Amino acid sequence: MHHNESLPLQKIIETLKLAKDKLGQKKPIAILLHTEMGNGVDFMMHTHAWHGKAPNDEQLKDALAQNKETLGDY
Repeated sequence: MHHNESLPLQKIIETLKLAKDKLGQKKPIAILLHTEMGNGVDFMMHTHAWHGKAPNDEQLKDALAQNKETLGDY
């Protein structure tokens, strides 16, 4: 098991590579990330209101402008 308390995207990618290197050893692999709901988006942070709810186009634009580091989905 690898424990990662920081969330920069590069650190997550490095952690996934470490886990991949351990494949085939006949042991389970777990990665634990301590996340914050809505991290980096002022109107989404610290609330469950956005769980299972998509932002509208205007909210999405605002959210992406506040959180530049994404996986390139948009």
